[in-house]
Amino acid sequence: MGTAVLTQARILVVDDEPANVRLLERMLTDVGYRQIRSTTDSRQVLALYTESQPDLILLDLMMPHLDGIAVIRQLQIPEDVFLPVLVLTADATSDAKKRALEAGAKDFLTKPFDRLEVLLRIKNLLHTRNLYLDLERHNRSLEQIVDERTQRLLQSEKIATMGSLLAGVAHELNNPLAVVMGQAHLLRSRATDPSLVQRADKITAGADRCARIVRNFLALARQRPPERTEVRVNRVVQEAVELLAYELRTDNVEVALELAEDLPVVWADGHQLHQVVVNLVANAHQAMRHMDAERRITIRTRLERERLLLEVIDTGPGIPAEIQTRIFEPFFTTKPQGEGTGLGLSLCKRMVEEHEGTITADSEVGRGTTFRIELPVVSRPSVPLAAGEHEPLPPIAGKAILVVDDEPDLAATLAEALERDGHHVEIAAHGAMALKMLGQRAYDLILSDTKMPVLDGEGFYTEIERRFPRLSRRIVFLTGDILSREKREFLERTGAPHILKPFDLSEVREVVHRMLVDAGGGPRPESAPESR
Repeated sequence: MGTAVLTQARILVVDDEPANVRLLERMLTDVGYRQIRSTTDSRQVLALYTESQPDLILLDLMMPHLDGIAVIRQLQIPEDVFLPVLVLTADATSDAKKRALEAGAKDFLTKPFDRLEVLLRIKNLLHTRNLYLDLERHNRSLEQIVDERTQRLLQSEKIATMGSLLAGVAHELNNPLAVVMGQAHLLRSRATDPSLVQRADKITAGADRCARIVRNFLALARQRPPERTEVRVNRVVQEAVELLAYELRTDNVEVALELAEDLPVVWADGHQLHQVVVNLVANAHQAMRHMDAERRITIRTRLERERLLLEVIDTGPGIPAEIQTRIFEPFFTTKPQGEGTGLGLSLCKRMVEEHEGTITADSEVGRGTTFRIELPVVSRPSVPLAAGEHEPLPPIAGKAILVVDDEPDLAATLAEALERDGHHVEIAAHGAMALKMLGQRAYDLILSDTKMPVLDGEGFYTEIERRFPRLSRRIVFLTGDILSREKREFLERTGAPHILKPFDLSEVREVVHRMLVDAGGGPRPESAPESR
């Protein structure tokens, strides 16, 4: 410990002899100690101790009113606090030393003093005091880190649980949303009255918006490796803002979109980019919530030197320079306990870097913050096109289709749409009923939900593979649940097409049409006996 640090120590001198007090004060000031308090009245020690909070006490043992032992007991220094008391005494007997040490003194000096010995004892005791304080600070820091990490892990666990609940709620919304979207589509296709057409369009637009919000919830809840598809970044931005629109509007946050129209389509994970934008906009919103000044978030996209740039700019209070270098660290947060995990920006950084991009922050206190993302423009990998891939599909009708879904309204909507295309459609409420129907007659195609009572889609498919193997290549799954690893692995194993709920009926009709055409219009797969 450096001498300069030791001389900053606060020392309290207590002796009923003024000459001894002056001597000790002079000795201490001569070597650089400046924070010295003293008294010749032992009754004042408690008040001086409370006021000055000394690092060391030089205490006479034999004094009127209160002797040194009584003073130590009056101070009630906790046993786990190292506050050295150096006893000064003319009584060199072992009994006096024993009483002083038992009372709580750390060392003693015999009068008359030897200057060198006094200063060395004081230096050693202060050095030990500083080591103790450093250790105490370190322990407190470790305890704080452990407590913060524990709270954040608990918060992360809560977030994971909430994510699962959110995913469950979103999944439950998918079926009625699919019914609304399907019925609006059917109404629109048959309506001739302009007012009905307009009404159907409004229903469709509202249902589409609800469907996008549900998909966004599912994307935020999903924990999975990146899945690259063709992504329009402007659409990602618009959907992220739409997800947060209500909160932003009710807190009077203005959102300005300055989106370049010439952006190329990029090969990226749209769910990850969506989560990045949601996090950045939510952080900007959080930073401005308690401001009386203008609250404005500007999101800007543009193309610059073959790099796609995305900026989220807020008019918030800004980020202090001393913490700007830490904001992307895991678990670092400036939010109050319970309001953040410190994971948002670190996850954003990780996801952007998985796209070989960069994310930086430019901020000044009182002048807002700009987060800047740069992404390489990566095109979809080229895949040789199959011969005739772009040829228009020939018309096809009169096929027998089995719809398997435990939601009667959704199944009826699908049946109506496919019957309008000229097919014969029957409905089963679950996999067991569907197997019975398959044993009674032949079908050209099956549309099946994956989550059903009695026998779910996975069990149903297993039985199809065993009993009706040709139909295992003529099944399309409808699902609103691809969050679980088991469900994704099942869909990948089957190789069967799957359509996510809520869906556009035109998408279902297109997939059905292609499946029937690809089947070649040949002989219908016949029903099979149990022994097959």
